[in-house]
Amino acid sequence: MELSEQLGKEIISMLSAYIDVPINLMDPSGKIVASTDQGRVSQLHGGAKKVIETKQEQIIHESDVEDLSNVKPGVNLPIFHRDELAGVVGLTGSPEDVMQAAGMTRGSVEIALEQVYQQRQVFYQERQWNNWVQQLLHPIKMDEEFLIQEATYTLNVDVKQNWQVLVLCLSNHFEWCERIRQLLTSQGQHPLFVVPHQENEVIAALPDQNDSIIIEDILKELHTIDVSAGIGGAEYGIAGLRRSYFQAVDAIHLTDKKYSYSKDVQMERLLYHIDPEILNEVTKGYQNRLNQLEKVYKETLICYFASNLRVNRTAADMHIHRNTLVYRLEQIHKKTGLNPKVFKEAIILQALLL
Repeated sequence: MELSEQLGKEIISMLSAYIDVPINLMDPSGKIVASTDQGRVSQLHGGAKKVIETKQEQIIHESDVEDLSNVKPGVNLPIFHRDELAGVVGLTGSPEDVMQAAGMTRGSVEIALEQVYQQRQVFYQERQWNNWVQQLLHPIKMDEEFLIQEATYTLNVDVKQNWQVLVLCLSNHFEWCERIRQLLTSQGQHPLFVVPHQENEVIAALPDQNDSIIIEDILKELHTIDVSAGIGGAEYGIAGLRRSYFQAVDAIHLTDKKYSYSKDVQMERLLYHIDPEILNEVTKGYQNRLNQLEKVYKETLICYFASNLRVNRTAADMHIHRNTLVYRLEQIHKKTGLNPKVFKEAIILQALLL
């Protein structure tokens, strides 16, 4: 990575507050890209050219000024990044007086270059993962062979194991990505990826460890924010990642709970994914009647189904008398033509509610 004009200006701006001597930063061609003396920017520096040729420090005394172009007495040091010459730093003044400051400046520049490099690597890898996940979750189809090759040779990961996908729906999902990564790491998790997706999703793919406690601990950490979470089942490989994601999304959409596992909404998922034409064919005679039901009857149905059609449990949960519940169920039968106490008809009612 080479020293750029933008980075050079930022470094000069920071260091000039602490080093009270002129500073020049040169790129690998010897051109001054940043300086405390703006008049010298874009000029070729003779001392830097010498450093580039020899890859050694160049100390310039007053007697050397006439032999090199556009130089002043001082010290010029090579800047290296990952064993490659990235530029030159030069400080003007008596060599004995500025040598230490020049060394500190070089060290600061090399640290800054490494930090920028690491940030770019992380950013580049995140973009690769985002692109990979977008292809994995394409709404129509995916190319499994291509995704395996990309995972193996570009992302350097092995996806041939069981994965469980956690989907979080929350605002500011880009900001929360890093926080969720940290939470997972603190819980001893090593996710395949944690990426933002669509408008408000954060997706985390976790190795299947059959340990729901870890996931629940993570969710508890997020209890102070408005978040909905779905957890898919443990599924194998690329196709399994995709299945687990859509299971998790269903878990969010098919329950009013803040957190839900797909395994807890299997019946709801089955009914939700029935062919719409068949569903309409079977239910069209009942849909309008159900829509016209008063709110209290719909609430009664929801609680009745949640209580597994148990009358006493439903009455207790709704804090009403058993006879009141029986009356409401009879009214639902009368108003809709479907008897919620008959299993086959209750299934149709449940499908309509979903």
